[in-house]
This record gives sequence, C-alpha cells and structure tokens, in this order.
Amino acid sequence: MTRRSERPPAGGAAEHRRAGGRWRLRNWRLRTKLIVVLVVPTLAVVALLGLRAMADLQRANRFAEAAERVRVDSTVADLVHELQRERDLTVGYVAAGRTGDIGDVSRQRERVDAAAGVFERTLVASGPSISARATASFERMRDRLDVLTGLRYAGQHSEQGSDAVAHSYGELISGLLDEGDQAAADVVDDTLVRTRLAAGALARVKEQLSVRRALVAEAIERGRVPQDTERALLEAATLLQASREEFLKYATAGQRADYADTVLGPEVDAANDMADSVLASARTAARLTELSASAWDEAATTTVDLVKRVQEHLLIGIQQRSDALAAQARRSAVQDSGIVLGVLLAAGLLTVVIARSLLRPLRILRSSALEVAQYRLPEAVQDILADPNPRPEITYSRRIEAVPVFTREELGQVARAFDAVHGQAVRLAGEQALLRENVNSMFVNLSRRSQDLVERQLSVLDRMEQHEQDPDILGGLFELDHLATRMRRNSENLLVLAGQDAGRPLPESVSADEVIGAALSEVEHYQRIQVGTPPSVAVHGEAVSDVVHVISELLENATEYSSPRAPVSVVSTVTAHGEWRIDITDRGPGMPEVEIRRANARLAEPPAVDVEVSRRMGLYVVARLAERHRIRVWLATADGGGITASVVVPSTLVEFMSPLPPGVVDPAPIAPIQQPHPSRAARSQALPVPPPRPVPQPQPQPQPEPQPQPQPQPQPESLPPPQPESQPQPEPAQASWSPGERYGDHLRPEPAPAGRHAYRPDGVPDPADADTLPTWPVDDGDQPGEYRHPLEEDTPTDRMPAYQAALSEWFRTGPGSNSTAARSAEGQRHTRVSRAPEDVRARMTRLQTGVRRGREHCAD
Repeated sequence: MTRRSERPPAGGAAEHRRAGGRWRLRNWRLRTKLIVVLVVPTLAVVALLGLRAMADLQRANRFAEAAERVRVDSTVADLVHELQRERDLTVGYVAAGRTGDIGDVSRQRERVDAAAGVFERTLVASGPSISARATASFERMRDRLDVLTGLRYAGQHSEQGSDAVAHSYGELISGLLDEGDQAAADVVDDTLVRTRLAAGALARVKEQLSVRRALVAEAIERGRVPQDTERALLEAATLLQASREEFLKYATAGQRADYADTVLGPEVDAANDMADSVLASARTAARLTELSASAWDEAATTTVDLVKRVQEHLLIGIQQRSDALAAQARRSAVQDSGIVLGVLLAAGLLTVVIARSLLRPLRILRSSALEVAQYRLPEAVQDILADPNPRPEITYSRRIEAVPVFTREELGQVARAFDAVHGQAVRLAGEQALLRENVNSMFVNLSRRSQDLVERQLSVLDRMEQHEQDPDILGGLFELDHLATRMRRNSENLLVLAGQDAGRPLPESVSADEVIGAALSEVEHYQRIQVGTPPSVAVHGEAVSDVVHVISELLENATEYSSPRAPVSVVSTVTAHGEWRIDITDRGPGMPEVEIRRANARLAEPPAVDVEVSRRMGLYVVARLAERHRIRVWLATADGGGITASVVVPSTLVEFMSPLPPGVVDPAPIAPIQQPHPSRAARSQALPVPPPRPVPQPQPQPQPEPQPQPQPQPQPESLPPPQPESQPQPEPAQASWSPGERYGDHLRPEPAPAGRHAYRPDGVPDPADADTLPTWPVDDGDQPGEYRHPLEEDTPTDRMPAYQAALSEWFRTGPGSNSTAARSAEGQRHTRVSRAPEDVRARMTRLQTGVRRGREHCAD
C-alpha cells in the first residue's frame, strides 16, 4: 500500500521523470515527427530531380552548342572549298610561268575573302552559344588565315615553283581541316560522333580530289608528268582511297547511299579516267598532248563540287540532329520535372490526408482525455459523492460519453480502452460513494448508540448525585460527568465526520456568556480556564450548538497541549463589523510556523475524510462546523509563547441583547476556577433550556449547623458548615424558554457592591456610571487588536451567569487555602446564606431536571 507521504497530490498525477529538453527526438510532437519523416525523402527526391534536370539541361546545352558549332563549321567548309579552288588556280598560274591570265585567280581570291568574312561574322555571332574550347579552335582557324596574304604574294610574284605553292596552300588547308576534326571529341551522341567523323573523312576525300585536280592541271600545262608530280599523284590517290574507306566506315547506310547517288556521272568518270591516263603517261614518260586542260578542270571541279554537296548534307544532318537532341533534352527535363513534381504533389496530398486521418483522431482523443480528466470525470465523481442517497443501480448503470473516435485501427482501440477506463473510474467513484455512505451509516449508528449509552450513563450519574452527600464521592461523580460529556462530544464528532448534524437548533438566541459556559462544561480541565467578561451579544439559535462545539474543541486542545499548571485564557470582543470574536490563548510549547500554516490551511479548507483526519479529528470538526456557518477560525503564535486560537462568528449569526429590566444588576465577578464544579449546564450540543422561575414550596426542617472542623492543608473541597435556609425552595417544573429570560437569572445573587457597574447586556454602559465603566475592546476581526487583556485588570473578573448559580459555597476555595479566610473574603462581597447539603442537592437536582426537560422540549 502506498504511503501517504508518497502519494501524488489530489487531482494530479505523480510527478514524472524529467523527459529532457524539447529538442530531444522523444519529446517531438507527432506532427513534427511526421513532417520530418516526409520531408527527408521529399528533399531527396527533389535533389535527384534537380540533378536529373540539370543533366538534361546540360545535354540540351551541349546539343545546342553542337548545332551552333555546325553552323560555324559550314562556313569553314565553304572557306576551305574556296581555298582549294584558289590553290588549284594559283598552281596552274605558276605552272604556266606566271604569264597567263590572272583574272580567274583574282576573282577566286575575292570569293575566298568573302567566305572568310562570313566565317568571322558567324564566329562572332555564335561565340556566346559555343564553348570556350570551340571558340579557341575557331580563333586558331582565323589566325591561320593570316598567312594567306603571303601565299598569294608568293604565288604571284615570287620565284617559287608550283610544287612549293601547292605545298604551302596544302598546309593551310590541312590545318583548317585538323581543327575541324577535334570537334568530334566534344559530342556525346554516338550518331553525331559517327556523322562528324564521316564528315571529316569526306572533307579529306574532297581535299585529295582537289590536290589531284591541281597536280593533273600542272602536268597538262607542262605536257609531261615530272617525277615529283607522279609521286604526289600517287600519294593523293592513296590518301583519297583511305579517306573514302574511312568515310564508308563511319557513314550510315543512308549517308553511303547519298554519297553513291551524288558523286557519279560522266564528269566524275571522265575525271577518274583522265587521272588514270596521266599516271599511265608518267610510267611510260609519254607526252600529255591528248588531254585538254579545260576539260580536266571542268570534270575535276564537278567531282569536287559533288563531294562538297554530300559534305553539306552531312553538316546539315549534324545540325538538325543536334537541334533535335537539344530540344529533346529540354523537353525531357521539363517532362521529368513535371512528372516528379506531380508525383510529389500527389504524394503530398496523400500524406496530408493520411496525416489528418491520423492526427485528427489523435487530437480528438487527446482533447477528450484532457476534458474527461479535468472536467467530466471530476464532475461525475463530485455528483456521485454529493448524492445524499447513492444507490447501486444508479452507480452501475451510469452512462459515460464515449470518445468520438470510432475507427477500427489502433487509435479507435485506444479510444475504446479509454472509455473503459473512464467507465471503470466512474464505477469506482460510485463504489467509493457507496462505501463512504456505508461507513457514514456505521459512524452514525455507532454515534447514536454511543450517545444513547452516554445519556443513560448521565442519567445514572444524576441519580447518584441526587442521593450522595459525601463531598469526595460527589466530586468524583462530577468528574465522571465531565468525562461522559466528552464521550458524548466524541460521538457528535463522529456525526460530523459522517456529514450529519450533531446538534439541534434552538428556537431563540443564546447569550455569549451562556455559550462560553456551555463550552466550558464540556472541557475536562475547566478549572484552568480563565474567562474574561464576554460582550453583551447573543448567538442565533440555529448556530448555538455548533458554536459551542467549536469553542469546546479549541478549549480542549488548549488544555491538552499546554502545561497542567498553565492557565488558558478566553477573551471575547465585538469587532467593528459587528462580529463576535473569541481568542483562546494557552501557554504551551506552541507550534512551528510551518505546522501553523498547514493547520490554518486545513481550517480554511477542510480536507476530505481520511486517516489524517482521524488523527486530528478536533480541528477537522472545527473546520467543518466553521465552514457550515462561515465562521472564521485560525491559529497564531501568542505573545510570550503558546498558541492563540481565534474564532470570529459572523455578524449574520450575532445580535446585540436588550438592556436588563430595572432593578436587575450585573452578577458579581467570578475568579478563575480552581476546583471542579458540578455544572453541566451545557451537557448537550443544544444549550440547556433554563428552568422556569421557581415555585415556592414548603421549607424543609432546618438542620443544625455543624461545628467548624480544622482544615487540613492538602485536602481539597472542604465544605463550609451548612446554614439553615429561610427562603422557600423551588419545586422542579417543566422547562421553558422566554426571550426575556436568560440562563441563570433565577440563580442571580444579590446586587454587586457599590462601586461596581451594573451589567448591561447590550454593551452600552449606564450614563451615570460612564466614568467607572471599562470600555469594550474592539478590533477588526481579522487580526488580534491591541487592547488591554481583561484578565490583566486589577479588579476581579465578573462571574458569568451560568456559573454564578452553579458554584456552591464549597467550590470557592482552592486546595491548601484557608477556609476561614476565604469565607471571610467572600463575605465582604455577598451576604452569606447557609444551606444544608440536602438543600444544595435538591437545588442541583432541580437544575439538572430542568436542563433535561429543556433538551427534550427542544428535541420535540
């Protein structure tokens, strides 16, 4: 079983272990975890998509660059084609001894310059669209053209031979072709690479055809084939065959068919035949008299032009494919991005839907659980516990509102489990209410039975006291009477624990002195209590029993938890707000401030009935009764040590008493009580109802007064000699209550000696005694005011009416005191009346009978 100190606070859960910082993974909210789980793959997909799109865009840029480079290559091919024609014409002009017509050469030079201008302009326009490497290659081609001016000068004005001029032009053209072949290294498409290689091989074929045209023209111009020319022709034929084979190797079937269909015809055949004839003449050293220079030039030029046409077809194909691949790459990037983004969007929507289907029931479950834990379950438990008559059929059939999550997955199962826990908690609360009701019923039954037994015990004590004459035995009976009264108060405490009304309301208000007197009669060590003069106020009848109970419990605590010889003072005042305040101060060891604050908290808000309440039942009963009537009770450390218990009865329960009738004076003051007295004026929670005014009856025979006996010092309770009473004795009668009659009026002694003020119940002093009357201490009712303690006055304390009648002559002296001196001092204040023991017993019997009948009358 859990110890009380280890239990969690009421209405809360046990303190959980520290879960760490908010950034720890286990402390993340479920929404955050879902977002993280979804964001990581989403970011990965987006990154991959970005890489794919970048790759596609890069491929598109490369293909676009290849297409743009083909445009520049087309201008280079045109430039090379014109340079080849200029070389052939220049070689023929040099072979003729530089004496022929230079016009054809000059016109060809102009066409070369025009082609070079187109190349430079195209290079400038395409520069931003091609790579730096391609730009550098084209710039090197442009730089190679710078030697063209020197070549032209050497071919026209120098003494160089035709072989040297042809070689110089050949180096320039070969350099341009070599730069063009490097472009194939930057192409990523296989088809484009093969086409670029085929175009390069076809350019070599055209170059060798152009070289053959120049060499054959030179031989025809000379009429013979020199040995150097023969070697050059053989080399050109070999390179031509190799270039043609290379072209056929890289060219596609369509490209090969295009070449075969284009490079054919009579001119091509004639050019081939004439070239073979020249080589044959070189082997036989025959003269070339049958060959025409113009016919050769026409046939050879036609062949070269046809090859140039096939080359243009290849370049156009490269450009078109590059443009198509670039567009396809861009389209692929857009399509891939769109598809991936669409998939991501669909996945995001699906994720949101699934997350909402997960988070919404979880949020409903959380809010419902908090609402049940904080509101619905406490309210249901409070309703069950507040039901005055709990019934099992209602407890077990009480319906609960289910958590609005009705899915079949785990969250729905958790909701149903929580509903089961909720219902079980409500059923447990109902069982607790039934158990508490049963316990309360047992308390009530035990308390009622104990009260019946105590009442019977008190009746037996009454009968024994009526027939007992020995003072010692009578004092013991009075002590038993007080113990029985305490037992009855404990039974009434059980009733309070069970939530029952322990006392009965009175029909009329009761004065403050009678309330305090009734509380004193229920305290065991009442002789240690010093009571100051109470104010002239009265408490409404419906609250009298509970106020008496509260004061008696506080008095009991004050006497129990202080030294057996230390006095307990009771001072009551009227506050500025018309409230009645009672301060009960003991001189005990006191309490720590922490315990005082804890006790005040329990007094302000009474806790539920538990084991702690049974240990401090008095304070719990005080708190419950004070809460019932809105009485304020608190504890504080007294000046000089000890505890002061303050009770403030609200003004709604207090009324000021009317002045006494003329001729009735305030009773004489009473000194602190030192011996037990037989008063049980307030035996029950309902204050005793005073008997009616005494009815005269025959006077009993006077008994002779015994001689005074020596008073031993250690023996208490020595009785004075009884004196015969000349007054008629009242007969017991049915108790009744009248508003103008106060408890103890019929036992009020002679008026006070001169110099004492008259008792005014309303607290207003007589104008004639304004200079001699003390002033009531008044404070605000919340904290003790600064006033002179009534017990610190030099004059004796006025005796309360309840005890003025109850105290007999043999209770006025303390143990060890001089009886003669005490009687002499008392005689200075009152006229001594001698009574026989039988008279005293009869008087007390009538008092007790009136009290009992008054209680029965109130019960009826």
